[in-house]
Amino acid sequence: MNNGDSQFNLLQANLRALSTRMPDVPFNEILLSRLLLHMGREMAVTLEQKIRPFGLAEAEFRVLTTLFSQPEGVAHPGDLCSRAAQSPANMSRICDALVGRDLITRVLSAHDRRRMVLRITEQGEELVRQLLPKMFESLRGMLAEFSETEQVQLISQLRRLQANLTEAHKEPEQ
Repeated sequence: MNNGDSQFNLLQANLRALSTRMPDVPFNEILLSRLLLHMGREMAVTLEQKIRPFGLAEAEFRVLTTLFSQPEGVAHPGDLCSRAAQSPANMSRICDALVGRDLITRVLSAHDRRRMVLRITEQGEELVRQLLPKMFESLRGMLAEFSETEQVQLISQLRRLQANLTEAHKEPEQ
């Protein structure tokens, strides 16, 4: 039994014990949410291990690859916030770090002097081209036992879960 299986078994045993003391515990819902949280942390650790030797944090890598994916490698920081799931304050910190490493440039917009324009540099593009294939290897390994159809189904299910989560955030607390 691998470490993931043993953690899953411990989690299930803990939930079973909890449900003997509180019979209305939503066993499957709790199990799913804990598994998703655990897998998210494990995937983040795996990603961090791949990019850390290159001196990047995961959020910096996400912003850099998001900028790389934009037409001509150009975007405004506000546009990248939602695309890279970063707050404006964190985006400023990330941009400072990426500018400091010459991976991106930041200049005032010629059209609106109140806005900044970010552009990925050749060095930034080269780093993305070097790092992304390393990410592909890990992802393919994690999903190797899932057919393409199963992967598409899982994406659909997770999108539904994300929509429900977003909706739950809108509901007022009671």
